[in-house]
Amino acid sequence: MPGTNPVPWDADEHTKAKHALYAQYLSKWMPIMVNGWGANITYAEGFSGPGVYLDGSPGSPVIAMRTLVNDPDMRTKVKNGGLRFVFIDHDQRCIDMLPGELSKAASPVPLDDLATHGVHLAIEKGRCEPDLERVLTAQNAWQRPILAVLDTWGGAVSFDLVKRIADNPGSEVIITMQPQYFARFAIADEVTHGDRVFGNNQWRAVSEQPSAAKDRWLLQRYRHSIKAAGFPFVLDFELIDKRGQSLFLVFGTTHRKGLIKMKEAMWEVDDVAGVGYRDPRDPDQQALAIEFEPNTAPLKRLIMDYLSTLPDKGAVIRDLRSFALFNTVFKESQAMTVVKEMVTAGLLVRADSIAGSAALSFGDSVRLP
Repeated sequence: MPGTNPVPWDADEHTKAKHALYAQYLSKWMPIMVNGWGANITYAEGFSGPGVYLDGSPGSPVIAMRTLVNDPDMRTKVKNGGLRFVFIDHDQRCIDMLPGELSKAASPVPLDDLATHGVHLAIEKGRCEPDLERVLTAQNAWQRPILAVLDTWGGAVSFDLVKRIADNPGSEVIITMQPQYFARFAIADEVTHGDRVFGNNQWRAVSEQPSAAKDRWLLQRYRHSIKAAGFPFVLDFELIDKRGQSLFLVFGTTHRKGLIKMKEAMWEVDDVAGVGYRDPRDPDQQALAIEFEPNTAPLKRLIMDYLSTLPDKGAVIRDLRSFALFNTVFKESQAMTVVKEMVTAGLLVRADSIAGSAALSFGDSVRLP
């Protein structure tokens, strides 16, 4: 944020929903990585902010610190390992405020004593690029897992930075992005930020797309870029507030389990100020309330569209579960529920000779009528 803006600032609806998601995911990620890597892991932010908002709600650095501090079992294991927190922000006011907020989160352990408990903290003024890489190097973070939260106010980060993180075993990124930011500059050759973000200049073909299709087209290109950088599993979705304003989150991970846990976190978030999800792949662009058992109508449409592309218009249910996991915002388990509902409604038929009333299993096949 520009230095003339107040610090701290208001937390809008997107921010509250996003941070609720971060809290859910960190509660899953941190124990897995602490146990699997002996706590030799790094949580990093390139745009950390001051750690608090005007209404007193915590920022993501504080959420991350609380995730560790509030779990006695993890604290014990971290003491024998060496978990690193790295926070970068270009605004000195944020850098001045953040230690105080983290100190409250770490209480009763003073920040200066965290290292004796296996927690190494780095807070530095600088730009995400190039300073985040420099600080990660100084903290000996490379060649071991990094979860990098790159909350960029919509402009994303360079392909090279994403690739550097992807090259680390077990690493992940969470990136915020606004496709409109890039669509505005697609024909401006002198503006090269988009080339650095996407890793090439092919994104500029967005200028040839219909206005209504530009955002979805750019997101598809960006998914390809994240995969090309080295993250084989990518999840992207749209956060919609009550005004219809959107924020896109893109999650990249090197492990299938990471994708599964992020999906679980998405659907475990409590309702936040009327914010909902939208799947960029849904042709009807239906907004979904954030709730544990969501409206699955978009998943039904996506499954039907997917089956229509297959030669025999059918697939094994196990494959439809994988389709939901890798190609939608929904979980594997939600696909099975949806398939059963579709068979009952006559939208799908069983592709075997077993009576329709018999229970469906993962190995059964279904097809379009």
